[in-house]
Amino acid sequence: MKEKKNALNDKIRARTVQIITDEGENLGEMPLSEAKTMAKEKELDLMEIWKNWDTTIVKMLDYWKHLYRQKKQASKQKQQSKTPDLKTIRITYKIWDHDLEIRKKQAEKFWALHHPLKVSLMLRWRENHYSSLAAEKMDTFVNSLSEMYKLEWTVRKNWNTFIAMLKPIK
Repeated sequence: MKEKKNALNDKIRARTVQIITDEGENLGEMPLSEAKTMAKEKELDLMEIWKNWDTTIVKMLDYWKHLYRQKKQASKQKQQSKTPDLKTIRITYKIWDHDLEIRKKQAEKFWALHHPLKVSLMLRWRENHYSSLAAEKMDTFVNSLSEMYKLEWTVRKNWNTFIAMLKPIK
């Protein structure tokens, strides 16, 4: 989307303008030539803020500082609007305790960055006979994360996969 540019200094087309300082003080209406000389004395720019058929409002400011503040504010808003990514950790029913600890440390890193977590355990072929062991392993792993994450919904089995969705506790 194209940004609307405000008219600056010599690009302002009006006979009289209402002038506002950078601090927000209203100096009232005056001829444009007088406003330009006042801005030049203070080494500032005039920027058109609002234009109507009979009134034009201009602001006296340092244009480059104004642009810098706008960029800074836009980047801050962009940073705040980022949503955390869903992270996935996959385990198996025959995973060893040491490997589970590694997965737990990985989950701690995701928690530090406030990412939601999906834990999945997939059974293959004949492993489906051990679904009770898999459910136990899944429950113990999810319970070990209870200090950092809140279980969004209970551990579900979808065909041959156990899935748990976890939300970070802040």
